[in-house]
Amino acid sequence: MISEEEKQELREMAASASLREEFRAMRRISEAIERTITVDELAHWLTVMARVSASAPKPRQPGHYAAMKL
Repeated sequence: MISEEEKQELREMAASASLREEFRAMRRISEAIERTITVDELAHWLTVMARVSASAPKPRQPGHYAAMKL
């Protein structure tokens, strides 16, 4: 069951023209997955997915290497 708060959030998202356009772009790209995509299209899709993602990225710990040879 969807709460009233979730319903309101969905209504606000549906009212956003930019979010609707981003979902259209994701749909176009996913439908064209069979063809070869350009680097620009891939970068655009990744950007859209990052905007849609609700969670913040997790901080990464730097690697600790005792004896690193280059």
